[in-house]
Amino acid sequence: MRGSIIRLGAAVTVILGLAGCDFLYHERAVYAIEGATLMDGNALPPIAPAVVVVEEGKITAMGAASEVEIPRQAQRIDGRGKFVFPMSLSQPLKVSGPADLIVCNVNPARDPDYKKYIFGRMDNGRWWSTAVLPARKGTRPRAGVLRY
Repeated sequence: MRGSIIRLGAAVTVILGLAGCDFLYHERAVYAIEGATLMDGNALPPIAPAVVVVEEGKITAMGAASEVEIPRQAQRIDGRGKFVFPMSLSQPLKVSGPADLIVCNVNPARDPDYKKYIFGRMDNGRWWSTAVLPARKGTRPRAGVLRY
């Protein structure tokens, strides 16, 4: 009996500890990366300033900042001075495609050591970063601009 209570206590502690660990990984939400230079992995020239909108793990809009509408509930990520490009060049970024992208502080086409300058990535619509998102109510992300 005592052993099962200890195991239950340990399980609850682990679950509660994991619930508070959101310093690297953030759940799927609506994101808008704005102001970055978009390099979509196609042979097209880069677009700057650009906006990439991600909902439910998919890119729902991308293009010139003047042409893309950002949803009101979007968590905004400030991409000024940064570059957005696909995680894999064999899978270019496209509308309705998976949101597998990297946001980098340097131009990956010009800097072979670009991996040292990655400040965030999106893996299937989930934002990964070493920076902490602003405080949230419950589990819903608060709208605002993320600056790193």
